[in-house]
Amino acid sequence: MSLLLTQHLVGDTLGPLKGDAMKKLIKLAMVIGAVAVAARLAGAKRAEWEGLTELQVRGKLDSRIPDRVPEDKRTAVADKVVAKMRSHGKLVEDETSDGDGPAEGDSDE
Repeated sequence: MSLLLTQHLVGDTLGPLKGDAMKKLIKLAMVIGAVAVAARLAGAKRAEWEGLTELQVRGKLDSRIPDRVPEDKRTAVADKVVAKMRSHGKLVEDETSDGDGPAEGDSDE
């Protein structure tokens, strides 16, 4: 009789534990899935901007920054983005440049 009572009590207490563990596992899987989707989206956005020329980056930024932002602020933002992309090597040099003038930052002195 005590064996049946013990099995009954143990069976009842382990049942909810198994359910809670399963819920936690499902929540963990959902969080990991959400992180994976976010990482994929971020990678796709990053790839969308890689390999662009400076003119293409500025054009893309102009279309994304609202018109209510003053022109000088828009230019400042574009300059910062272009500089950052250039420092990371993500910017492609413009093929239409003929190389007649000095490069940016070069001087004769």
